Amino acid sequence: MAILKNRLNDIEKLCAKYPSRRSALLPVLWMVQEQEGWVSQEAMKEVAEIIGCTAAEVYEVVSFYTMYNQKPVGRHHIQFCHTLACAICGSHEAVAHIREKYGFDEGASISRDGKFSLVEVECIGACTEAPAMLVGETLYGNLTPERLDEVLSART
Repeated sequence: MAILKNRLNDIEKLCAKYPSRRSALLPVLWMVQEQEGWVSQEAMKEVAEIIGCTAAEVYEVVSFYTMYNQKPVGRHHIQFCHTLACAICGSHEAVAHIREKYGFDEGASISRDGKFSLVEVECIGACTEAPAMLVGETLYGNLTPERLDEVLSART
């Protein structure tokens, strides 16, 4: 229990709120991610043991939801929507702007300085504000290159 040893009391309190320990899987994974920044294979095994399911079941959940990071991310994690509404409104151009201006090497998901990570995701439910992105848990929409610079330069 190396990763979650300091959170076991919190996890037990959380599990007590559910009819089954397994029902606490998503919030326990969220605890891991808040603490570590991502959910490693080691953490998945540990969560499985605590919750009472298999590591494969935990992996299925982590790999299904884009809110869980399966590898380390930058200090500011950007999730940019690339589905139809956002694409029509310029998401591809916006992502290209971020990659160029904030120092992403070709194909890299983390900027050279480690401040930003960038991933294109399926719909984030902000079609009326397209193009849209999440930075951490904060939603930003109607993004232009100028608005992107305003939002991201505050984090550099």
